Amino acid sequence: MATSTVVASSNAVQEKELKLLKQIKIEQNFSKQAYANFKSVKFGIASCCYTDFATSIIEKQLCDWQNSASNRVVVATEITGIFVEPLMKLNLKASMSCPETPTNVCTVVDLKALLIADSTYTQCFETASDVWTITHNLGKFPSVTVVDSANTVVIGNVDYTNSNSLVITFNASFSGCVFLN
Repeated sequence: MATSTVVASSNAVQEKELKLLKQIKIEQNFSKQAYANFKSVKFGIASCCYTDFATSIIEKQLCDWQNSASNRVVVATEITGIFVEPLMKLNLKASMSCPETPTNVCTVVDLKALLIADSTYTQCFETASDVWTITHNLGKFPSVTVVDSANTVVIGNVDYTNSNSLVITFNASFSGCVFLN
């Protein structure tokens, strides 16, 4: 008498297998489309079957994104579904809200504290001068961008007095604005 063995499988296992099969199908389609495109460009051999290389690229990129694991910390903006990776020092207190195992999107909820911690400074000079003294109180030696009243970038000699002030000297007097970050 033949006995058959029934293998029990959970929904989670089946979902994982279906996800893997879908990923394989997308990768195979991309490979076929890429090879057909290569033959067309390199050898002038047109595909006899319908090809849609652009769609297969998009599907592959989406598939890669969905299956990627990210350790990056991102910040939720005030717009639902929009996240940014901060370019400044992270607020460690806010980062504690991230799960121990990173997901595709780990939300840092304290965006205002991040922006205040590493801010910018702008000052405009209405009176034309060839020496501008700026007290920015940023506590660092910021990058400097100067524009004249016509919004044309102007180059000057920047001397950092300390981490909270600087002096810019120009060849000629003019009015404009300085942007520090």
